[in-house]
Amino acid sequence: MRGTLMLSALITIAACGEDGGSTNSQEVITTVTLTFTKAGSTPVTAEFDDPDGDGGDPPTVQPVELSAGMYTMTVGFENRLSSPSESITPEVMDESDVHLVLFTGTAVVGPASPTTSGPLTQSYGDMDANGLPVGLTNTVVAAAGTGTLTVTLRHLPPEEPPVKATDTLSLAKEGGLDAIGGSTDATVDFMVTVR
Repeated sequence: MRGTLMLSALITIAACGEDGGSTNSQEVITTVTLTFTKAGSTPVTAEFDDPDGDGGDPPTVQPVELSAGMYTMTVGFENRLSSPSESITPEVMDESDVHLVLFTGTAVVGPASPTTSGPLTQSYGDMDANGLPVGLTNTVVAAAGTGTLTVTLRHLPPEEPPVKATDTLSLAKEGGLDAIGGSTDATVDFMVTVR
């Protein structure tokens, strides 16, 4: 589905367990922003925005339009229903051991995507305290083509064995999100064109 946020009710970051069994409150995500930065060029941004949350008016989705080359791609999450608006990205980073951003779709060749030919080749540029990828910062090599980039924020709570592990990306690549456990906090589609 192009430009959709796939969740029932409001988009939330699932509660994360802490010592003593307490949990963090859930957060609403209305906006996902991608920023592509290439050396010597003006950054390119694309935004998914659903200002009234799940339901109501349809979201707006800006396409990703790039020229060929190497980019640093960052992902930001925001709640614009709060006043003032609240960035959720720092919370995702603070809880990076239980969060993972995955990049799939027909436009993406990468560690979690089964696509073998697409205009974007993605690799992770950040790691959590356990040396596992997070996905808020990435390297993307863009070549001419079109397709869909699906960005999914996944909550992977600690379990025995841990849900977020060294084989999580390969499991997602082979079997999709259902193969990796956890729950989806947000998933959005961007149309991609690289010239």
